[in-house]
Amino acid sequence: MTQETSQAGEARTGALFLVGDVFAEFAHHEGVFTVSQLAKRIRSGAFPDDAGSGPVRIALGQGVSLFDVAFIRDTLDRRGLGDRVAIDDQALHTRAGREIAHKHRPENVLISDPRPAGTDWYEADLLVDAGNEVMSDHVTGQHMQGMLATEAARQMFIAVAEQFYLPTEAVGSRYFVIDSFSTRYRNFLFPLPAVVRCHVLSHRSPHHTRTAFHCALSVTQGGSETAGMDVRFTAFDTQVSHAKETRAAQRSLQDGVALATAEAAATAPARSEVGAS
Repeated sequence: MTQETSQAGEARTGALFLVGDVFAEFAHHEGVFTVSQLAKRIRSGAFPDDAGSGPVRIALGQGVSLFDVAFIRDTLDRRGLGDRVAIDDQALHTRAGREIAHKHRPENVLISDPRPAGTDWYEADLLVDAGNEVMSDHVTGQHMQGMLATEAARQMFIAVAEQFYLPTEAVGSRYFVIDSFSTRYRNFLFPLPAVVRCHVLSHRSPHHTRTAFHCALSVTQGGSETAGMDVRFTAFDTQVSHAKETRAAQRSLQDGVALATAEAAATAPARSEVGAS
């Protein structure tokens, strides 16, 4: 596998980190600001200070949107400081699209467009929006919840399959079914830059309507793995998948009706006895 090429993968000497307001607890660390904190410091004249030479470099952590970046740049420009601060927001401009991420709302997409990193190896930047569905009801402490890593991995293997392995004309028209998905958590995942990697271990198409995959994935931060996943899944032709799903739904409904009828029959005498006493 090649060396990590993403800007998110390596810390920059002297760079400050900007994180979303939702990660205020993590912003207690030196060199980390939330969007609101940084805007306040700019308005008060406390940022940037006069120490050092050259522009102040700001790297984006998690929870920051393009709208937030525009807000900070506008705040800097109003004080004539736009040329003194460099904000690296390149990754935010590469968020994976709806067709390959299989998400309808951009804030729910957790990865950038996957890029090749070696033979059958791919990587993408982790891009957590503060409005992401996984974030809506569970933010505690300084780290991010493990489900973000799991969901990012899920989006990653779908995007890799769509972009690099399935026929171009099939993109957006496949239904993905997970056969197995195991996750091991190794370290806390913090709201700093991180990379999602996918290694396609095998793929085969026993029939033109389906392709089976086996992939190993990981989420790394600062050169260390925070979570690793092993997944097997199948990409089905949408029409075939819908037919299978409809038959399974009908069977489940029939089983549910049969069970409810049996339970009702079993409790009916008891109700009668209670009524007669």
